[in-house]
Amino acid sequence: MSHNRYEALKRRLPFEVVPTNLEGAFTSPAWTDDFDLETATPAELIKHGVFWRRPKSEDDPRLIEAWQEAVRLSRKLRERFVPVLEPQIGRTHLRGPIRRADDGTYTGGAWSGGALPGNWSGVIGQWQIPTVTQPPEPAGINGGWTSSSWVGIDGAYSSNDVLQAGVQQQVDAYGNASYVAWYEWFTPPTAGSPGYIWQTNIPNFPVSPGDTVFCSVQYLGSSAGYLYFYNSTSGVSPFSITLAPPPGATFDGESAEWIMECNDYGEYGGESLPAFTPINFTGCIACSQTTPSSTPLNGDTFIILTPQGQPLTDTVLGDGTVEITFIG
Repeated sequence: MSHNRYEALKRRLPFEVVPTNLEGAFTSPAWTDDFDLETATPAELIKHGVFWRRPKSEDDPRLIEAWQEAVRLSRKLRERFVPVLEPQIGRTHLRGPIRRADDGTYTGGAWSGGALPGNWSGVIGQWQIPTVTQPPEPAGINGGWTSSSWVGIDGAYSSNDVLQAGVQQQVDAYGNASYVAWYEWFTPPTAGSPGYIWQTNIPNFPVSPGDTVFCSVQYLGSSAGYLYFYNSTSGVSPFSITLAPPPGATFDGESAEWIMECNDYGEYGGESLPAFTPINFTGCIACSQTTPSSTPLNGDTFIILTPQGQPLTDTVLGDGTVEITFIG
């Protein structure tokens, strides 16, 4: 997408954005002092980049809880945080080959967690970043063990693209662990693809094991992708990232996901999963303009197997929760 087309996207958006260091990726300015989530009209909410409508008393309790948390954080959104974005060319988060077992569980080398089929435009989730350590299994082809915890839309079933955001957790060959926030809007690479079709790190957004992070991932019609990050432990101001769609983006919304992953096609691609403390996604909900909201309890279970067929993870889906345990 050319510079002129990026400018055209900015003009089409119903809210103000400012550029980041990465072409095609924008963030939102700080909220003004006179903006109030509790009294703003729907048009005023959208103008300030708030696309979750104010819930009603009869709505899903998870939506109400997420809204109340947003109200609590509204003071922090008056502080401006500009993310630094660093694409990791070649690193991706595709699920790779999968099989469906007789009990309906999907198995493969990359994804463990829950995927909810449907027609979704938004997904939210909160989790505590796990501690990763060296497992009994040998290191992967890059000399260490790699994982990511994230929420996203698309990519679980037939679609060939996925919009996702979360935290990478790695252990190097010497047993040293590292953690970094990232996002990705993967589509098959073509001429003109932006750098964020690959994992794009956010190194100035601090994340550590034990921190509680919140992410939402949304499609804004067929115009843009929208990500929202908050680390409730670090105290850094929440922030959003608005993305111009890369070539090949479908906006299908065929699935919503809450995943703990072994990166880059995982165990079947030569990578290896680190041991990790149990991870529990909470407040999990998928939303759409056309269908009622739903939770992982109505979705499919994914677990990671070694190339020899041994399970490395266990997944339990609940009403608004996804719990993933390392059993390697």
